[in-house]
Amino acid sequence: QFIILVVDSIDRERLSITKEELYRMLAHEDLRKAAVLIFANKQDMKGCMTAAEISTHLTLSSIKDHPWHIQSCCALTGEG
Repeated sequence: QFIILVVDSIDRERLSITKEELYRMLAHEDLRKAAVLIFANKQDMKGCMTAAEISTHLTLSSIKDHPWHIQSCCALTGEG
């Protein structure tokens, strides 16, 4: 099982809500063994947060029970 989360790299205001939802999903019994893939979308936009910044804001380094990866991407061009 996998959790695939797409993050809008421009939307700094919603990042705290995204973090709450991610950790709520990770705590769910049905997802206790799920791997996590996070797409840091809109990397083509000026002023966007980098994948590293998003990782820090979401405190991904504290996730020990789930393998995770964050990937920079741009849905419009298909990069990442």
